[in-house]
Amino acid sequence: MASLTRRQLLLGAAATLAARLAGAQGAKDWPARPVKVIVPGGAGGVLDTLARQLYARLQETLGQPFVIENRPGANGLIGSAAVKNAAPDGYTILHSTASSMVMAEALNPAIPIKALRDLEPVALSSVGGVLLVAHPSVPARTLPELVELLRGDPDKYPSYGSWGIGSNGHLTMEWIKQRAGLRINHVSYKTTPALLANIVSGELPIGWLDVVSPLGFVAQGKLRVIALTGTVRSPRLPEVEVLSEQGYPFTAAGWQGIFAPKGTPAEIVERLHAVINHEQVQPAFRDALRQANVPPAEAVSRQAFVQTIKDDLTAWRKVVVDGNIQPE
Repeated sequence: MASLTRRQLLLGAAATLAARLAGAQGAKDWPARPVKVIVPGGAGGVLDTLARQLYARLQETLGQPFVIENRPGANGLIGSAAVKNAAPDGYTILHSTASSMVMAEALNPAIPIKALRDLEPVALSSVGGVLLVAHPSVPARTLPELVELLRGDPDKYPSYGSWGIGSNGHLTMEWIKQRAGLRINHVSYKTTPALLANIVSGELPIGWLDVVSPLGFVAQGKLRVIALTGTVRSPRLPEVEVLSEQGYPFTAAGWQGIFAPKGTPAEIVERLHAVINHEQVQPAFRDALRQANVPPAEAVSRQAFVQTIKDDLTAWRKVVVDGNIQPE
């Protein structure tokens, strides 16, 4: 039995070495065929829109199609699992968000897929915030005014909404509640359109939304934007101040980033990182970000991306623990 075990180990070691050699060889010619891009969100959303903008440019640069495959559900876990379990050959990658890759783990440390443990961070593609909005009937135009309103009449405004427990909007509002001593309940919505409709109708007077879906209603005066998360104002709402400008210095922001399966050859990861960083600073992609109301970001190193993930995990986990927030 012992000799059989050693034989199995030797065969396993040989197979591993062969796979690594094949990967190294393949890295020289990557990509030699279409690359599948898993997007853990529905078609037409901000995540999907910006992903398609980016990979259309990568296709032109690298000469192979980058095929978007939408796999929404379970706060990104379905898409993340597909990439975690894919062959580490550079032909399946993940284009995901801080909500799925950081906030989900901050909310539930027992989550089955973790960004740094189970995947290979490749590049940060964009950084932006989410919007705190209110129905025009709410007599507040700034975050300090809203806080005073909620303190003074909590029964009149008992609830706010977001697109899910552990979402950027939910955790940010819980942090504001902790800091300001508010008692307002969270209402979790399954879809952004349903949340948006209820705020526009006034059924739910306060909520958090992405930076694109409410723009038309804001222009029509049917919604008022109170604040923006992150550190930089949005291109299409330049008058809206970020949290830190309004006395609430919480700098963790939303972002979109690219991940590969663990074990993907370093040469492929570095090449993909380099080409994404190159596209990030091109005028056409920066214009696409502005149109999506996302401020163009500077290209950062892989090490800086990893540090962002670590820092965000620490910040969001503190919000969860301090607020005793429980996963669904």
